[in-house]
Amino acid sequence: MKNFIYKNFLLQTDTARELYHEHAKKQPIIDYHCHLDPAHIAGDRKFDNLGQIWLEGDLY
Repeated sequence: MKNFIYKNFLLQTDTARELYHEHAKKQPIIDYHCHLDPAHIAGDRKFDNLGQIWLEGDLY
């Protein structure tokens, strides 16, 4: 029985598999929809804890 999530999950063509495994997989995940100050990202700021990351820059 195949697991629900497997190595080529959602990669239905040879081209998709090649693009993902040979190129995209190596790239960092960048979330452009966040509330972090861009200067903190650019400066590679080290936060003390997860709560600080989540809440410090949240304007809501």
